[in-house]
Amino acid sequence: MALFSSEKKSKEKRENEGLNRQFSANNDENTNGISTISMETTITGTIETNSVFNMEGVLNGDIKGNKLIHVGKTGQVKGNITAETVVVDGEVSGEIVADKVEIGNTGKVYATITSAVFVIQEGGLFEGRKKIKIALIKEENEGKKSEEEAKTDTIGKNSKEL
Repeated sequence: MALFSSEKKSKEKRENEGLNRQFSANNDENTNGISTISMETTITGTIETNSVFNMEGVLNGDIKGNKLIHVGKTGQVKGNITAETVVVDGEVSGEIVADKVEIGNTGKVYATITSAVFVIQEGGLFEGRKKIKIALIKEENEGKKSEEEAKTDTIGKNSKEL
C-alpha cells in the first residue's frame, strides 16, 4: 500500500516544524520559558518579556521582548513590537523593530518595520514603510561625525579669531 501526500501539506508541515522548534521548551534559547496569551483573551497595556512570547489573543498596547515574538493566526496587536525576531501569522498595526521580521502566509502587517532581515511568505500582506536596520546605524554614525566635524570647525574658527 502506498501513501500519498500533497506538496501543500508537506510544505505546511515543514513550516510548522520550524515554528515548533522555535517554540520548543527544550530549545537552548528558551531558558526563560514560553509565554502564551490564548485566543479570546484581550489585554490593554504593555507586555515586557525575556522569554519567547506567543500572542494568540488581542493586545491593545506594546510588546517589548528580547527574544522571539510570534503573533499567531488568531493574534492581533494594535501597538509596537520590539524584539530580536518577530514572526507574524496574525495581524499587527503599529511599528516593529527587530533584527529579523517574518510575515507568514496568513500574516497581515500595517506598520513601519525596521529590521536587518525581512521575509514575506507568499500570501502574506504588508502595507507600510520598511527601514533597513544597518542603514539606520550608518546614518547615526554619520550624524555623529557631522556633529563632531561641526564642533571642530567651530573650535577652529574660534581659535583663529582669537
